[in-house]
Amino acid sequence: MTRRFLFFVLMLPVIAGCAATPGTTEGDTQPFIRVCVAERSTDITLQIGEGSVLETPTKTFSLAGHGVLRCSLEEDGAMTVYMDGKQARRFRGAFRCYSRRPNARFHFEDRSYGDTLLLASDGRGLYLVNILPLESYLKGVVPHEIGRNRTADEIEAVRAQAILARTYALRKIGLPLTRLFDVYDDTRDQVYAGADQGDELASVAVEQTRGRVIAYNGQLAECYYHSTCGGHSEASSLVWKRPQSQPWLVGARDRGAGGDYCRISPSYRWSVEYDRVALEKMLRTFLPVANDAIREEDLPRENWHVLDLNIIKRMPSGRVATLQVVMGNRARQRAYYVHGDNVRKVFRSDDDHPLRSALIDIDITRDRNRWIRRVRIDGGGSGHGVGMCQWGAIGRAREGAEHSHILQAYFPGTQILRLY
Repeated sequence: MTRRFLFFVLMLPVIAGCAATPGTTEGDTQPFIRVCVAERSTDITLQIGEGSVLETPTKTFSLAGHGVLRCSLEEDGAMTVYMDGKQARRFRGAFRCYSRRPNARFHFEDRSYGDTLLLASDGRGLYLVNILPLESYLKGVVPHEIGRNRTADEIEAVRAQAILARTYALRKIGLPLTRLFDVYDDTRDQVYAGADQGDELASVAVEQTRGRVIAYNGQLAECYYHSTCGGHSEASSLVWKRPQSQPWLVGARDRGAGGDYCRISPSYRWSVEYDRVALEKMLRTFLPVANDAIREEDLPRENWHVLDLNIIKRMPSGRVATLQVVMGNRARQRAYYVHGDNVRKVFRSDDDHPLRSALIDIDITRDRNRWIRRVRIDGGGSGHGVGMCQWGAIGRAREGAEHSHILQAYFPGTQILRLY
């Protein structure tokens, strides 16, 4: 990456303010965030509108009269731009597109994006990055994280979600700038579906909590959230095998006078079953994914079966801390171990996603010769279990808790600060 290109990319969050940016006002001090909305090996196509502009570090080009911009990565690492199917320019590094018209939209695949789009190449692939004001980004994140169409009696949970999403994003923005973007638009960070994908109640919650974050001793707090804790959240050090948990990420019982707050969740309790053939196929595929120390070639290849599944250790919440998988045959057996949240990676749920939670019990059915015939997993909750339980927050809100009390319950010792 050349120095000139690097400077251009790093300055984009600053100079993006020169383009039309819905949701900002003069003197607005909110930061911009860079959201990676696509990673493609060779090709990215945008639908553009009137007033669109293409800008490089040295030149600006009007895209008036054009409707489709396609960027293709060449073998030499350069990017070729085609306008309405005709080759127009070749660039190296990056360029950005924005519109001189307020509230204009670019369209990529089935989503629309406002503000500024950066198209960049690292020489091996193409990236499409949406650069926009943080508060606008949050209006597209909050409804996809806490759930769309929440009701008025749940507004305090939505406010809590807005504060957490803002805190998470600001911590990402504060990382070293030598990256093309700050966050992904999916569950690797926070789900963002582009412009015009907001929700009225969520937008109100974002506006009402504008600039507010959770902090510990005056510093942005490391914060996480998940769908359903199943009745007990867990310490981050145990879930992800870290040396030590932050004092506000220690896990706690999530129960009120009427029972677990997240008992209203569709994932509060669930079951999934596997026959032996499906189970053995899963183990061969996903054991190496769940434990880097297990190589695919380490797994037996012929005349082998899964012989046992044992929960060796549990966390205080009841989640599995260590799972033992025994495979082999009557003559030879070998045990493999999976720890913490990686237990979810070993098994698949009905929709072929990782298991909803590590808060599980395992029930094994065997035939007359003691071979495993079927395994049933009874589980509780959905997600890693660290930080705020979203359905628990909704349950608390329905019972009248304010967002500050909800956040204090899940992140004890933190405070709400207003940064702008």
